[in-house]
Amino acid sequence: MNVKKISSRKALKFLGLLISAMLIATVSAVTYRYMYIDGSITVGSPKMIWILGGDAPGDASISGSTAIVDFDVENGTPSTFTNALFLKNNHATDSFDLNITMTTAVTSGDFQRALMHINENSTGSWAFVDTIDLTNATDFYYGSLTAQYYLRMSFEVNATITTGSRNFDIQVEYWKP
Repeated sequence: MNVKKISSRKALKFLGLLISAMLIATVSAVTYRYMYIDGSITVGSPKMIWILGGDAPGDASISGSTAIVDFDVENGTPSTFTNALFLKNNHATDSFDLNITMTTAVTSGDFQRALMHINENSTGSWAFVDTIDLTNATDFYYGSLTAQYYLRMSFEVNATITTGSRNFDIQVEYWKP
């Protein structure tokens, strides 16, 4: 009997080729199926818009959907900004439900009063709807706004701190019911 010895190099090379062939055969056996999404994105005008009022601070601005207001007040002197900011339902026919929520509150110990009063324009006169306490991180207002109507945000502030700046954030979420 004539037995030939196979060198270990040749054996490893053969084993590598065998594994490669098996992987190629396995991958080749996979059947791919395809599904598609045909979509479009239509950009239109904003449904709700901010409008700065006559009492808005001089450096107030609107950047897209964000109103930026920085109220300058004096320690111990009550200040009211009656016509600071308006939110308008800019849609011609649709009403929207909305939720106005405190997301970052100012520290209550720094203010005797820090409030945002909300009034709605209905038939030419302003009707009070709610007050949000700027020191209460869980305060919110839920309501709806008819097409072409406005909400007026008035701010009432009485600071007890002597100096410094305190930030607050409010989120307005709206949707078509």
